[in-house]
Amino acid sequence: MTAAAQPAAADRSDVRTILVAGIQLGVLTTIGVVAFVLLSRALAGTTVAVVQAGVILAGGAVCAFVPARAIRPRSVDGIAWASMVGLLGALSFSVLNVVVLRPVHLFPWTWDAIGGGSGFWYLPVWWMGSAVLAWLGAWVVALAARSGREPSPLVSGLLTAGLAVLLLGAAAGTGLMAFGGPAAALAFAVALALHVAIAAAVHRR
Repeated sequence: MTAAAQPAAADRSDVRTILVAGIQLGVLTTIGVVAFVLLSRALAGTTVAVVQAGVILAGGAVCAFVPARAIRPRSVDGIAWASMVGLLGALSFSVLNVVVLRPVHLFPWTWDAIGGGSGFWYLPVWWMGSAVLAWLGAWVVALAARSGREPSPLVSGLLTAGLAVLLLGAAAGTGLMAFGGPAAALAFAVALALHVAIAAAVHRR
C-alpha cells in the first residue's frame, strides 16, 4: 500500500497537540475501562455480553480515530504521529491505572500475578496494540483525504464499528466464536484492517 498522496492540509504534528491528544486518549481509555468494569458487575447473562461488546467496539473506535482527529493525517509522517498519540494514550492510561485504579482495587491484577508481581511483561504489548490501532485509523483518514474533502474521523469510526458488528454477528451466528468481549475485540481489529484496504481501493489514484 502506498502512502497517501500530497496532503491537502498540513498534518498537526506540533508537540503540544501530540501530548494533549495522548493524555486525552489516556483519560478516555480510563473512563472506558471503569465503565466496562462497573457495567459488568451490575449486569448478567446475555445483557452483560452485549454491553461488554458494545463498550469494546466503542473503545476500539476511540483508540483508532481520536489520534487521527487530533493530528489530521495527510502524509506518512502524519500517520506516524497519530500512531505516537496512540502510544502516549496507552502510556497515560498505564499511569492512571497504577495511580488511580489500583489503590481502589477496581479489578484483580491477574496478569501481574502471572508475571510474578510485575506488569512490565504485558504492558509493552498493550502499548504496541494501541499504537497499531491509531496507525490503522490514521491510514483510513489519510486515504479518505485523497478525495479532496475533509474526512470525518467520527464517520470513519462508525463505519469501522458497523463493519465489526457484522463480523461479530457472522462469527457468533456460525458458531466460530462465542459472542462477547473477546470476539468483539477481534472483530474490531479485523474490521479496521479491512477498512484500510477498502479505503485504499475506493480512494486509489
